[in-house]
Amino acid sequence: MGTTLIGEAPRPERAKGTTLVGAPSGGTRLAAPVTETGIGTGAGAERAGLGPVVGWLVVVDGPGTGRSVPLGYGMNIVGRGAHNRVVLDFGDQQISEEDHFRIAYDRKNRRFHLVPGRGTNLVYLEGAPLLTPVELTGHRDIRVGSSVIRFVPFCTSDWDWPDRDGA
Repeated sequence: MGTTLIGEAPRPERAKGTTLVGAPSGGTRLAAPVTETGIGTGAGAERAGLGPVVGWLVVVDGPGTGRSVPLGYGMNIVGRGAHNRVVLDFGDQQISEEDHFRIAYDRKNRRFHLVPGRGTNLVYLEGAPLLTPVELTGHRDIRVGSSVIRFVPFCTSDWDWPDRDGA
């Protein structure tokens, strides 16, 4: 298995079983595992381990402006490298390769939390450094590297996906 960027000619292999999806002209590239049934994005997000979409991160300033990535249930580890659950690979080299920060969705309480990762560069929430986990409410701006990313929830205290598997 190799790496393919949808809309471009195949590129040299990056990580086995990973396909880069979207933004063929530059911008955010989403890394998703390749399965026997195809690429784990869009309708196949559950195959990528995200389950139903619970929210998005939307780049509002910096490299990748206008691009978005989905968030899923549980702990969403965010970084530039293809091994993260949420990949922010759009040219901002100040975003750590692995585990820069995390966004957790607590399905039981229907709340999101922003959690520091292992990245060396700080993450800022509305201008304040993220040093401990904090509850994350909708439409707040997260600065990571030279990028500003807006958190947009889909699941809220009023609504969540129907429980299909007893979780």
